[in-house]
Amino acid sequence: MELARIRNKSKREEEQAPQVAQHPLPAAAEESPPALSLPDDVFDLPHTAIAFPGPAPARSVIPARAFDPLAVILHGREQDRAAEQDASAPELLPVDQLAAETSYEEFLCFRLGDEEYGISIMEIKEIIKPRELTEVPRMPSYLDGVLSLRGVIVPVYALRRRLNMPCDHDRAFERIIIVRCDEGLYGLRVDRVTDVVRIEAGQRETAPSVLEGAAREFVAGIGRAGKRMVIIMDIPKVVDTCLGEGD
Repeated sequence: MELARIRNKSKREEEQAPQVAQHPLPAAAEESPPALSLPDDVFDLPHTAIAFPGPAPARSVIPARAFDPLAVILHGREQDRAAEQDASAPELLPVDQLAAETSYEEFLCFRLGDEEYGISIMEIKEIIKPRELTEVPRMPSYLDGVLSLRGVIVPVYALRRRLNMPCDHDRAFERIIIVRCDEGLYGLRVDRVTDVVRIEAGQRETAPSVLEGAAREFVAGIGRAGKRMVIIMDIPKVVDTCLGEGD
C-alpha cells in the first residue's frame, strides 16, 4: 500500500517538472571516425602479404673516382705543351703576302780569291775533299781529271782556270762541289766553301754588262744577301765544254 503511494507521488512530480528542449547534435559530431579494422586472420597471413608503406627508394650513389697524381701531372703537361704550340704557331698571313715572303732561293756560297760565288742548292749533290784524280789525254785545260764517285766517273773542273783566274792560291781549304746537271755529275774545284744564303726573288739581278768574255758567259746573275753580293753561277754553261776555254 505504501509502495503504490510512493510510485504515484513520484510520477506526479515528474509530470509537473518543466520540460527541457533537446536539440539534435550535428551529423558530423554524431559520426565517430571508423575504427581500424583488421581481418580476423591477419596474424595467420604470411609476412610478405602485408603491405605497409615503406621508406623512400634510395638514390643511386656515384662512386668517387680514385685520385691519380700521375694522371694529373700528365694532363698538366699536355696542357702546357698545347699552350706552347699555340704561342709558337706562326701568324697567318694573306695568301698574296705569304707568297711574296716565301719567294726565295737558297745558294751554297764559295770563294775564288776575293770573289764570292753561289750555286743553287737544288743543283748540288754533295761536297767532298780533294782526292787523287786520273788525267785523261787531250782534255781541256780547265779539266783537272776525273774521279770515281761510288762507281760513277765524274769530271772535275778547275773553276779558277775556267774563269781565267790565276791559279796561284792557298789550297789548304779547297773543296770539290759535286753538282748534277741533266743526267750527269760534275765536280767543281773551289778555294773554300763558306755557307748557305737565302736570296729573295726581288734581290736578284741580271749579270752586269761590265763583265766580259767567259766571266759574263758563266754568270746567271747577281744576288744580294744583306750587305753581301753573290755571283750566281750558270751551271749548265759552266760544264758545257763547247763554251769558251780559258787560256
